[in-house]
Amino acid sequence: MASPSTRVLAWQAAWESHNPDKVAALYARDATHASAVVTRLYPEAQASVLKGRDQIREYARRGMAMFTTLRFEILSVVENDHSAAIEYLRHSNLDTDKPSHVLELIEWDRERIKSVRVFHF
Repeated sequence: MASPSTRVLAWQAAWESHNPDKVAALYARDATHASAVVTRLYPEAQASVLKGRDQIREYARRGMAMFTTLRFEILSVVENDHSAAIEYLRHSNLDTDKPSHVLELIEWDRERIKSVRVFHF
């Protein structure tokens, strides 16, 4: 696997930092974040989609409150100028039996995240 880009490494570092402001700073003001697990932490979200940086920050804040440990082991990255597919194992205190296998599809607007679609296996 080629080394992940600076943008992908910044995304990983922000989530692993446990700092919701760092996570939110990655996203464009009108970004979306979709995942089947969104409503577990953010039941107010319509159709499991977060809309805008403020909802994403609050989602990250609620998530960080649950994770005492959080680390992403990147397995593969396919990326071009406008998008990235990141496959990783999430290691956390919530993944007691084995790491959670995740695929995130990210669309970029230059250096900011425009949209994310997350798939948990």
